[in-house]
Amino acid sequence: MRKPGTKEISIIIGIFVLAFAIRCIYLFEMRSSPLFDTPTMDAEYHDQWAQMILKGEEIHGGVFFRAPLYPYFLALIYRMLGRNFLAVRLIQFFIGSLSCVLVYWVGQKVFNRRVAAIAGVMASLYGVMIFFDGELLLPVLEVFSGLLVILAIIRAREKPSYRRWILGGMLLGLSALIRPNILLVGMVFFFWILIRSTGHGRIGIFRILGSKAMIYAGCLALGTMLVILPVTLRNYVKGHDLVLISSQGGMNFYIGNNPQADGASAILPGGRATWWGSYEDAIRIAEKSAGKTLKPSEVSRFWYREGLKFAGTQPFKFLKLMLKKLVLFWNGNELSNNKDFYFFARSAPILKPLIWRFVIYFPLGMIAALALVGIMLAHKDKKDVVVLEIFLFVYMLSIILFFVTERYRVPILPVLILFAAYALNWFVSAAKRGKYSELGKYLIIFVAILTLVNLPIPGYSSANPGKAHYTLGVVYSQKGDNAKAEEEYQKAIEYNPGLGNAYTNLGSIYGDQGKHRLALEYYEKAIQNGADSAFVWYNIGIEYFNQGLLEQAQKYYQLSLQVREDDPKVHYLLAGVFLGKGMLEQSIQEYKKTLEYDPQDALAYLQLGNIYRQLSRKQEAIDNLKNFVRWWKGDPGRTQDVMEILKKLETKTSKEEETTKVK
Repeated sequence: MRKPGTKEISIIIGIFVLAFAIRCIYLFEMRSSPLFDTPTMDAEYHDQWAQMILKGEEIHGGVFFRAPLYPYFLALIYRMLGRNFLAVRLIQFFIGSLSCVLVYWVGQKVFNRRVAAIAGVMASLYGVMIFFDGELLLPVLEVFSGLLVILAIIRAREKPSYRRWILGGMLLGLSALIRPNILLVGMVFFFWILIRSTGHGRIGIFRILGSKAMIYAGCLALGTMLVILPVTLRNYVKGHDLVLISSQGGMNFYIGNNPQADGASAILPGGRATWWGSYEDAIRIAEKSAGKTLKPSEVSRFWYREGLKFAGTQPFKFLKLMLKKLVLFWNGNELSNNKDFYFFARSAPILKPLIWRFVIYFPLGMIAALALVGIMLAHKDKKDVVVLEIFLFVYMLSIILFFVTERYRVPILPVLILFAAYALNWFVSAAKRGKYSELGKYLIIFVAILTLVNLPIPGYSSANPGKAHYTLGVVYSQKGDNAKAEEEYQKAIEYNPGLGNAYTNLGSIYGDQGKHRLALEYYEKAIQNGADSAFVWYNIGIEYFNQGLLEQAQKYYQLSLQVREDDPKVHYLLAGVFLGKGMLEQSIQEYKKTLEYDPQDALAYLQLGNIYRQLSRKQEAIDNLKNFVRWWKGDPGRTQDVMEILKKLETKTSKEEETTKVK
């Protein structure tokens, strides 16, 4: 690789400094946000996973449900610097700034220095990339690794060698450990290597088998598998299941392809709207249908089959949905599925001029239109942009096969920026050279595309900050600030009266405050507005239990179990109701049900041990108390107390056995 000159080094340093400075200003501004140190949704999941990695624990008991590289990256930072969200974001902003330099590097390889510099500056100032560089989410690593893959493929194509193609494959595999759908891009690159290097037809096929192209393609595949194979083996050893990287694919495929799908919402039909609830319900529904316990790969295959069944039985509806997702992909509106993108971006002054929606959706509404014109112009000028096009359009396909959200599109933004920069440079050059006729033609095309990609899509484009206020309510609840949480939930309901979960959470707040009648009113409203009925009835049961109304508590716990029979928390609480009513045998059965669905519930073992002591069933008491000691991870003093009880029980049992022998 040629060494960059002084001018090029200056450009690279300038791009990096600009990108990092903007991101540091954003970091300073975002520190005042309540979300800065309280991750939610997917960010919370990554944070929890990283902490479990440091403790040597498994988040899903074996097989990875989601690709593991980002949580391990996060865990590495936690190990070195502690659970420091400032440090995490500084490191991510550094990586994001390097990505802007890589945009320049790729642009210089494919186009020229001027286009590359324009693209590097655009990437540095691209508000969406800045925003996601500051989130505990995948895009920061997706963008960086995706650009490395593109650069490696371009270099391997320029000067082919086994080592370069293996390196390209390894980078592809690394990127797949962040988000596996890039493997579809890798498959297309594999066949592209063969097709571009050999003839067509029967002769071409025979050429492939012994050609260097076949070896190069094999090297790409080998490099990819060298990185992925350890994860596959780890899944098999830990989970006794053959899963390539993660088992989430089938569930996500069905979320994006079912009769109720809208192409953008990450909601599993029949499942809860929470992260963990959706995960647990996907397993529960699949196992209920199969009538047996399923491995993660089997759960994934079940949902793939359900999605394909929808496509096969309702082909016109499926094709219409795919077309809708294609339109959503190219629409400039940023579709959020974690937290309201525009709402939280507006809270940072540095992002206000970089992210907005007025007449057009900026920046994507502008960049997408420029990029599509740039692709046309690159072909007109006979530019070799096939690597960028494969990455862009195949990655696009990998998204619309599932569902479209703003963060899923982020990895293709650098490619769009490169083509947009080429279009801008071409417009300026054409004006300078006096090519007004040609300039006018492509400006008309640009305006037409600009209009199309910024058309509001009914049901997707209206601003509604209700979800954002709900998110803030959840964060304040987690921080223990119920006054602010209540305020945010009320605002959420004001903007979105049908937000059932906001009513549920308000009910919990009022219950904690002893406002029992008000709590029950809000729980009733939650049911009316489509909240998870099992969860609401569970909360109503707690409300009645806290008032000492055991009959009503029992009624609502049982209603909850009619909807979700396998919820161990509800069985545990119902067991407590029976215990309070003196119905020991029924209590025992419910504690056993608790342990059937959660074999590590230490408190259920403790309660069973105490009941068996009360019934003088000493051996059963001993067995359950030992299990409490095994699984309890709370106050060590409690463990010590139980061990003292165990010691007395075992001593008493030994004495009774000795007495029996003497007799």
